[in-house]
Amino acid sequence: MIIIKNNKEYKSVYNCNNSISDYNLVLFVKKNDFGYNRFGFTAAKKIKKAVLRNIIRRRLKEIVRLNEYNLKEGYDFVLMARVNAAESDYKSLEKSFFKLMKRKKLLKGDLK
Repeated sequence: MIIIKNNKEYKSVYNCNNSISDYNLVLFVKKNDFGYNRFGFTAAKKIKKAVLRNIIRRRLKEIVRLNEYNLKEGYDFVLMARVNAAESDYKSLEKSFFKLMKRKKLLKGDLK
């Protein structure tokens, strides 16, 4: 898994105007020129405790790590946890992740 680290790269994904959201997560997607995916993970500052923000980011990283092979290649993804994600467990975050990926047709089995 390749992580987006530059602020400039995060902003380019944010400014692409290609996002989708649900109760727990917001997914930003941008097509890239590489043959692989890159991922970024953020949590809303409205989640007051830094420890909680880090836990949520770690959960999201693990969800992506385990399911990365299911995703189509050539995209930059930024997953942003909303305030509601603070009360969510691993399973509900995973369900949100798959729901957003299916709606964007980014899973390998989806037609597009």
